[in-house]
Amino acid sequence: MADPFKLQHRKLEYKRLIPSFLLSHRTLLTVLWIVGFILIVVWQRTAVERLLIYRGMASPTRPIPKLRPLVFNLSDFGAVGDGVTINTKAFEKAISEIRKQGGGQLNVEPGHWLTAPFNLTSHMTLFLAENAVILGIDDESYWPLLPPLPSYGYGRERRGPRYGSLIHGQNLKDVVITGHNGTINGQGRSWWEKYRKKLLNHTRGPLLQLMWSRDIYISDVTFRDSPFWTLHPYDCQNVVIRNVTILAPLTEAPNTDGIDPVLEYQLEVKCLVECQI
Repeated sequence: MADPFKLQHRKLEYKRLIPSFLLSHRTLLTVLWIVGFILIVVWQRTAVERLLIYRGMASPTRPIPKLRPLVFNLSDFGAVGDGVTINTKAFEKAISEIRKQGGGQLNVEPGHWLTAPFNLTSHMTLFLAENAVILGIDDESYWPLLPPLPSYGYGRERRGPRYGSLIHGQNLKDVVITGHNGTINGQGRSWWEKYRKKLLNHTRGPLLQLMWSRDIYISDVTFRDSPFWTLHPYDCQNVVIRNVTILAPLTEAPNTDGIDPVLEYQLEVKCLVECQI
């Protein structure tokens, strides 16, 4: 016959063993879970890297099409797309060469091309490649002053002269601004803040303004954060604007209208205008 005392002692031992057994298994499961989690993170990271590499191989940078007989690259004129170097002289030299040649195409390659305002010329195509960004310098001392628009008499926001546009043109013919959805960024935030604080002595300038011109085609480009109005064709003929995206904050970006045509003849507009918060 079994000894009751021994049976009771064995039961106590079993009870002691069960918690330690469970504890050891919990520790083991925790370690396995941590190891598994680390392996999953590492696998995901390498998988994403492989996917990006694959996408890069599968979708190389889109080649820039040749839309005119003469083609120039902005970098050939000494421009540096680092977002810091001021490239106004490079834009002016390139456009001057196009003017001398009677027309041509200026390619803005991928990069961030900081510049003060510059003027276009006739028979010109400005092509913004994929991931190309033209950045307007946000120091108003670099922006030239122009006479007030005739339609506003003494001035829109201030009497007297007004700031010119980042990209400007007058009395032009056959101008194309297009690309692979590159961006023209006016860096308007500093302008908006100075306007609200009444620190500007002149009316702000648009992002793109063409005056007394004809045969204008604008497509497949993103315009964002204009200091003032975004696109302002003034007294132009045969203007086509298609597949254009215009971006500006929903608030605290005063008068950043998308398209403000004045005295236009034969104007066609098909574009996307968005507000961002």
